[in-house]
Amino acid sequence: MREKEVSDAMMEDDILDEYLGRNVLVHYAPAMVTTKTAAWEEGKLQTYSQSGVLLEQEDGMVAYIPISSIRMMQIQPKPSFWQRLTGS
Repeated sequence: MREKEVSDAMMEDDILDEYLGRNVLVHYAPAMVTTKTAAWEEGKLQTYSQSGVLLEQEDGMVAYIPISSIRMMQIQPKPSFWQRLTGS
């Protein structure tokens, strides 16, 4: 799928709506990674659009990542009932 098709499909289905506020790991496309930059960005998914995503990082900073720079996004699963209950 081309970049435009991917972003259109993402917006049409509101595929990321249920993951807003969850911790995600965004892996950059290979062309965006150099020896001086990280290959990924971690943070809480704040919002997304056809042009990119906003992540809130641990230090409170907000990072904007264009869709064209994203290779993959990993979303941390919600903790199970037992994990929430025990804190493990």
